[in-house]
Amino acid sequence: MDEEIQIESSKTYRILNGRVNGWIDELDAMKQAVEKTLQTERFRFEIYSDNYGIEIENLIGEQYDLVVAEAERIIKEALLNDERIVSIDEVIVSKTASESVLISFIVSTVFGSFSAEQEVSA
Repeated sequence: MDEEIQIESSKTYRILNGRVNGWIDELDAMKQAVEKTLQTERFRFEIYSDNYGIEIENLIGEQYDLVVAEAERIIKEALLNDERIVSIDEVIVSKTASESVLISFIVSTVFGSFSAEQEVSA
């Protein structure tokens, strides 16, 4: 029996400078979804489920070695809840000039792949 997998539409509002500005779909919608997820602290807002957002605030002010050790797990935990995201790869953690930590990675989705990053303040 051939089973056909159907992917739900990813069409959504484009948010540009805090305002709704038309529509986006597929890869552009995924980029916005990842950005929004990484900007939302998990468990803080009742409107979102417990599966939405990132638990990044716990890393603020922590030792660099701890941030490096936890970064990949936290990023994957936040993003892999979205069934349109296939994998998170090539996670790189580096210090910035402002003593923050920059976490860079590749997001592979059912629509294609793109690079993303998240900064954690010192």
